[in-house]
Amino acid sequence: MKKLYYSIREICELLNEEQHTLRYWEKEFEELKPKKNRGGNRIYSSKDLLTIKLIKKLLREDKLSLKGAKEQVTKLLHSNDEKALLSKLDNKTLEKIEENGLNNNSIQKISVDELYEIQGLLKNILQYLKKN
Repeated sequence: MKKLYYSIREICELLNEEQHTLRYWEKEFEELKPKKNRGGNRIYSSKDLLTIKLIKKLLREDKLSLKGAKEQVTKLLHSNDEKALLSKLDNKTLEKIEENGLNNNSIQKISVDELYEIQGLLKNILQYLKKN
């Protein structure tokens, strides 16, 4: 079953990144703002995970500068062009999205507040998956 939230350790293991790198990206990318639980630990949503994957791809694979990656992330996450966004995500990411059951059934289990939080990026991906 898909999780609603991930710890920083889980995100780091999934993406093979260090915790200090994720903390740095949080400072640099305004679109990446994980919530914190009662204990003050970061909790990452599905939207945060996809945003981090996008940031990682732009920086590590596409070899963009930090400034260039910031511009691309802002442009992609604030546009309604899901094809532009999905072209930046690799096929493994898309397969995982489909595998994790991001469909109408899983959406019904997410609270209204959670839906509003992840609306931007996730909405575009869901529309793409519905079309295909």
